[in-house]
Amino acid sequence: MQQTARNSGNQTSSVKVRDFHLIHTMECGQLFRYRRVGDWYYVHSGDKFFKIRQGESRLEFSGADKDFIRHFFSLDVPMKDVLSEIPLDRHTRRAIRLYYGLRIIRQDPWECLLSYLCSIASNIPKIQRCLDGLARVFGEEVRLDEVKGYSLPESNQIASVGARRAVPLLKGLGLGFRSKYVYEVSQRVDSAYLESLRGLSYPEAKEKLMELPGVGEKVADCVLLFSLDFVGAFPVDRWIDRAIRTFYFKGKKVSPREVQSFVSDYFGRYGGYAQQYLFHYSRTVLGKDFFQGKQ
Repeated sequence: MQQTARNSGNQTSSVKVRDFHLIHTMECGQLFRYRRVGDWYYVHSGDKFFKIRQGESRLEFSGADKDFIRHFFSLDVPMKDVLSEIPLDRHTRRAIRLYYGLRIIRQDPWECLLSYLCSIASNIPKIQRCLDGLARVFGEEVRLDEVKGYSLPESNQIASVGARRAVPLLKGLGLGFRSKYVYEVSQRVDSAYLESLRGLSYPEAKEKLMELPGVGEKVADCVLLFSLDFVGAFPVDRWIDRAIRTFYFKGKKVSPREVQSFVSDYFGRYGGYAQQYLFHYSRTVLGKDFFQGKQ
């Protein structure tokens, strides 16, 4: 499935930024398709392959235009207003202080769904390996400067291979049991279908996503938050589940439904931002000992 190489434009542009931190935004676990080379990030998103870095008050980039960069990094979001609506207890206050400027990235919806299908019972390095394998086998080669990458395939590029060939191929790329989910979802949705979910309420959109093979509450909420502008979505993975139980239930045993009910009521309409700050804080500051219950 070798594809012709495509070169991204290399003219450098810039845009002023406030209340934005590129490193926190890129490395907080919401996005997987990037590579850091020096102080540049090389990023894949849909048909874009671009590089970006941050100076004192500006972003420099090439391979994409200003409108795309503003949209992708949610630079239009008034961060002070958003954070003012997040309840400031001692946990959220510390997370926001440490990672101020972290924003929710607006990912390509199909790439986001594919990424979080690969995230089931996985970790970030494995997710990245699976996605890179998918891109190499099914996608198109792209270059920017001397950096080579591959675009992720559209759903029809996977579906057209057929189940008898696609599923073993996906397993060979390390997707394991997720291979069947990826193939079956590729048959049922495309970018247009995912975009149509924006017109639904949050519960309706989540229900539609959870009708897809392999898509549970966490994957659905990730897709809604990180690609479809449902900023109230609050994905609960093992890190967040541990954090919520420890911070707000004093370690008591509570059901997943009780956790979901609490985060919905407590964090409000910008719960997705609270989630990402707490998620990054739990992983980077509290670390493995916290996750394993040693704190």
